[in-house]
Amino acid sequence: MNPEALRTLVLEDQATDAELAVAALAEGGLRCAPILATGRAAFEAAFAAGRFDLVLADYSLPGYTGLDALAFVRRTDPLVPFILVSGALGEERAVEALRAGATDYILKHGLARLAPAVRRALGERRERERHLATSRALEQSQERLRALSRRLLEVQEAERRSLARDLHDDIGQALTALKIQLESLGRSGAAAAPAQVQACIETTQHALERVRQLSLNLRPLQLDDLGLVAALRSHVDAQAKLGGLTPHFDADAVPEELAPEVESACFRIAQEAITNVLRHAGARNLSVSVQGGAGTLVLSVRDDGRGFDLDAARRRAASGASVGLLSMEERTALEGGKLELRSAPREGTTLLATFPLEGGSIP
Repeated sequence: MNPEALRTLVLEDQATDAELAVAALAEGGLRCAPILATGRAAFEAAFAAGRFDLVLADYSLPGYTGLDALAFVRRTDPLVPFILVSGALGEERAVEALRAGATDYILKHGLARLAPAVRRALGERRERERHLATSRALEQSQERLRALSRRLLEVQEAERRSLARDLHDDIGQALTALKIQLESLGRSGAAAAPAQVQACIETTQHALERVRQLSLNLRPLQLDDLGLVAALRSHVDAQAKLGGLTPHFDADAVPEELAPEVESACFRIAQEAITNVLRHAGARNLSVSVQGGAGTLVLSVRDDGRGFDLDAARRRAASGASVGLLSMEERTALEGGKLELRSAPREGTTLLATFPLEGGSIP
């Protein structure tokens, strides 16, 4: 298959010289689709109208120079190869052109150098584009990491405040009431003892329930005692009941022994996804499954709710406005896994988190 012709803008007031340059490229194996501009207006209008792979420019034209054209091009495109083709170009002017951003310069009596110079310039452009893409990806990753770090610190402080408030306002008050009741019991006669003892039992039971709930919020005991499947099943049932949803849970071929890091990541991602369903989805059904096989563990969380705009959600996450999506992506990535979200307005949401198991890999 023939390579696609290079879109080439040629600034040259001598049509013969332009034809010779294009012919030199053809002899060097480079097909061109040239557009000829003979002056400032035509050149700037043509460049503004389309994207070019290559610019060839004479150095000196009436009322316009190759350096003027170069400055115009570089204001909008720092990467397109720009090669000056001149009948005579002194060393000082050549250095000036290169410093101004020209890719190379070729003398008109040495057009045999043109094709190799263009090949080299195109290769350098591809390399610079790859480098810029890598740099942009790195910057975006760093920005997401900074946003995640900021939000995680905020969430950590909020959780600490909430825990402190629960300990003080709920458990602290319950224990204070229990202390008062026991002191009163010590001062009272035997006739009042049964009622006061019952009140103490109820206060103690309340405190125990709150401690248990706080403990579960920090880390579910089933995860350590019974494993991932039992912990997920219990959490799905409890949250579905809380949100008035119909739960559906399925587990198949899940290894009995999983790395603690994978268990924790899988549970926390499910926990975050289910919380999002309760808060935002307006769903009727909640379906959670965890499947093992082919060296991977796959978590699926689905709902039949209102769905959302994925691109908008990612933009909010990247700006630090929402930590949930970033947190799930980071947890998955830390374990070498892959997170996939599928959603659209009024079409529900599906989350898939795939983790590699020992000896396995993510395709």
